[in-house]
Amino acid sequence: MFDLRQFAAIAPDFYQKLHWHEQLESTNDEAHRLAEDGVEHATIVLAEHQTKGRGRRGAEWMSGSGDGLLFSVVLRPQLEQRYYGRIALAAGLGIALVLIDEFSIPARVKWPNDILISSKKCCGILVEASNDSVVLGVGLNVLNAPRGDEFIAINDVASEPVSREEILALVLAAIMGEVDRCAENFALQLNRIEAISYLSGKKITFLSGEQQHQGSVVGIGEDGSLLVRTNGRLRQFAQASDIQL
Repeated sequence: MFDLRQFAAIAPDFYQKLHWHEQLESTNDEAHRLAEDGVEHATIVLAEHQTKGRGRRGAEWMSGSGDGLLFSVVLRPQLEQRYYGRIALAAGLGIALVLIDEFSIPARVKWPNDILISSKKCCGILVEASNDSVVLGVGLNVLNAPRGDEFIAINDVASEPVSREEILALVLAAIMGEVDRCAENFALQLNRIEAISYLSGKKITFLSGEQQHQGSVVGIGEDGSLLVRTNGRLRQFAQASDIQL
């Protein structure tokens, strides 16, 4: 069980904005409800277990009770809506840098919303906009990962046992710092994102809409879109799915 007293001692400011639940259908859904009620920027919803957790494009997010961190943050960003694609990347950068800097884990950001370790998924990010707020949902495998060769947990590769309370405090601080900066300083963030990007320079196959594309990843645009050279043209893709190397 998540230790609320320990978290309060580690991160008192975040604790004051924390809504903890033993079980929810979806932390994102609860965060949207709170946002409509007018809660402040950086309000956090954390659940031990989700019964209907979801990822990007409606995919299910699986995590055993107490194994990971399943949380959502209500954001009221000072950012034009056309740039909301930056938010998932900024959050991913923050999470990846915590793993790299604090735990010496070689994490990589996979556009648009995943964190990989050794080419396996450790974290998924889901950004949903509604009226004047944005809900940022995060599913982070900490102690154990779901079954399957494509998943990995921080505890699988960390040199010492990890604490969910400590990781949440570190990750929230990193996320909020990077999200605040992405409005004015995204160009600088792009340099740091591309330094740990999983896709940059690689040839990929992917779907955009109903059409399949192939090409080489050049980088990320100022709006957060993926830049791909395909059929001799440099194109921007705001949405893509089923990305395969």
